[in-house]
Amino acid sequence: MSSEERATCEANGGFVDRRGRLQAELCIHPFVDAGQTCRDSSECEGKCIATGTPQENGETKGQCQKDDALFGCYSEVEDGQSVRAICVD
Repeated sequence: MSSEERATCEANGGFVDRRGRLQAELCIHPFVDAGQTCRDSSECEGKCIATGTPQENGETKGQCQKDDALFGCYSEVEDGQSVRAICVD
């Protein structure tokens, strides 16, 4: 990433980090609701990511993703249910 791209990233509230399998430099923008408990992605700036195992009633709790560069394996939570498990590298 060029110094100009890095400066633009930081000027827009982001930071540069290496992510993904290739450890590419990316401009990352954090979400203000990062880590907030959720039961649907409509409650988050990004996605509601499943945490832990489903409760006795089958409902899954989640947390709002921390930034706009989500890598790794995760499941989204929609209407309290874990859906769409995916791995992104």
